[in-house]
Amino acid sequence: MSSINNSYEYYQSNNGLLSMLNKNKSGNPLINQLISNNNLKYQQKMESLGIGTSSGNKNYKNVDKAANNLLDALNKLSNEDLYKAEEGKEYDNSSLLKSITNYVTAYNSTISSLTTCGGALNNSFKTEFEESYKNKKTAFENIGITMSADKKLVVDQEKLAAAKPEDIKNLFYKTSDYAKNISSSADSIDTIINKALAMGSGTYNASGIMM
Repeated sequence: MSSINNSYEYYQSNNGLLSMLNKNKSGNPLINQLISNNNLKYQQKMESLGIGTSSGNKNYKNVDKAANNLLDALNKLSNEDLYKAEEGKEYDNSSLLKSITNYVTAYNSTISSLTTCGGALNNSFKTEFEESYKNKKTAFENIGITMSADKKLVVDQEKLAAAKPEDIKNLFYKTSDYAKNISSSADSIDTIINKALAMGSGTYNASGIMM
């Protein structure tokens, strides 16, 4: 798990516990202070990575948009109709090939957006994406998808067109390890960036109280 994910999960765990205690104690002022302090520390951590600062917000919003497009393209590959023939007709893989092309475009766009951002977000999530591919490297190569030196996906259209639909489904369907890993990473990007941007829209004083 990436260091950014660890930071967010630590923040979320602390806030969850503090909120539960606060509910039991009917808004205890001390717990309110601890929650504010926890928010401040997380905001400062994200700002140290460039998230939530005016100079970095545009790039991080672009990453978030790209990650959402990636997730959408991946989810569409879980449509059962892509992998079987219509009743009474021969199988036509053109829709499946188009969906794969759309996924690769969205994936490479996410990699480009992460590269533009640089820093910990780029390093953490690009590594997660690369490891997900490497874990299924042979299976990807068998259907004509390889990874270039810049960590983007490259498609051999002829080899992909000749691949068995079942082999493609084993990689991209929602129950596959690869799909689960990519979905988890894209969700994490969305959650972390939006939380950091939301917190960055507020102003905290030195004691951690939002003003």
